[in-house]
Amino acid sequence: MASGISKPAFCQPSDTADISVFDSDGRLVATDFNDNEEFTQYIQKSACPNLRIVSIYSQISILPLKISKDALETLRIKYSIGPELCDLASMFGNKPLSAGAGEGAITVQERDNGIKDISFSFTFPVQTGADRWTMRQVGVFHSHDPMGIKNLWIFLHVGPNTPAQREIEIFASQVSQRAADATWFALHSAALSPYLGSWRSYVNYLGFKVDHFVDHSLTLILSEIENSTWTNEKLKDLHYYGDLILPIRFRLEVAIATLAKLRDLSKEFSSTQDDVNGGFSRLATHTAYHKIRLERLVAGSEVIGHKVKDVLDKLEIVVNLRLNNKMLDLSNRMVELNNRLLTVNGGLLELGKENFDENATVKVVTLVTLIYLPASLVSSVLGMNLFKFGDGTTENFTISRQFWIFVVATAILAIITVGCWFIWTHKERLKRGKHRLLFPKSQILESVDREIGN
Repeated sequence: MASGISKPAFCQPSDTADISVFDSDGRLVATDFNDNEEFTQYIQKSACPNLRIVSIYSQISILPLKISKDALETLRIKYSIGPELCDLASMFGNKPLSAGAGEGAITVQERDNGIKDISFSFTFPVQTGADRWTMRQVGVFHSHDPMGIKNLWIFLHVGPNTPAQREIEIFASQVSQRAADATWFALHSAALSPYLGSWRSYVNYLGFKVDHFVDHSLTLILSEIENSTWTNEKLKDLHYYGDLILPIRFRLEVAIATLAKLRDLSKEFSSTQDDVNGGFSRLATHTAYHKIRLERLVAGSEVIGHKVKDVLDKLEIVVNLRLNNKMLDLSNRMVELNNRLLTVNGGLLELGKENFDENATVKVVTLVTLIYLPASLVSSVLGMNLFKFGDGTTENFTISRQFWIFVVATAILAIITVGCWFIWTHKERLKRGKHRLLFPKSQILESVDREIGN
């Protein structure tokens, strides 16, 4: 049991102790110890009385028991107790964990001399506020001597003034000397009665909270489900209560098994020992009553757990339905956008076809121009006054001395023309590069982004 506990169960030897001891010497005498060494010396030097009750406290549930390990070991050796006492104490030092929901069931070890060492613990809920509960525990160890020579009871309390301790103090103050069977009923009842009743209040509290969610789910409004804040809060609360409900059945089953074993032991002792005060029979009846109550609470906790699951399933269905509707709406918008893209692409394709036709026409005109351009050039040049042909009587052909003016002027004009063409085409390329993402492509992409965002 100790392997799952990360915090120490015992205080240091130098720390302040908090231990109460009731010894029978014709009457029960109470002694309080605030020092571990003083308690150790008392146990070592004093004889074992017919009845000894030791109460060990912790300050709060998440702090160690206010006894050192050495002091508890002294008590264990004095009464020849096995490791079950340390095993029981190791469950303290931390709040009851969900992983330990199945721990604490009763164990019974019988020695050769007939003494039976009985140990168990109960985990129970305690209300700490209007809407707050916490889990605490009580540990019980009883070394039962059928001869009534040295009965030992050890109680491990969470807190200095627990209901069990008050029951023990009342028991100690009422009668000076107790028979073993009367002690059996009184001290086991001290551990049972104050705590088992709190389970009913706790289960009723959780049932009320879950019923509120169930009633609300019956009138669920779809618009509220669309509100992510509302959905997250409700789901968070439901999962929280579901986590609280889950370990209840296991903790109650541990208590039920302990009650059943105590009932069997009571019947056994009643048949083998003198039941003068009817303590054994009374405890058998008492545990049977509590067992029935806890079994009903187990059934109630399972019903609450099923309700939580049903509400979570209903919320999941509604959320999935709403999500599917949104996905369908988004799909329809994407289809519409696709159709719009196809329309735009169709227009672009048509425009491309027109450009292609125009380019083909330009190519034909260009080709015809290129065919006739040489002849036009030749006729233009030869028709100038720069050349002189014969008058028909002679075959003389002369070129004017000013022909160089034509060549220079032509070259300059060609350079100017090519330069202007180059500058204009370069500016057009830069302009097209800057505005490449303009309509229609940019507007289409923006429209797609808006639709997907919605």
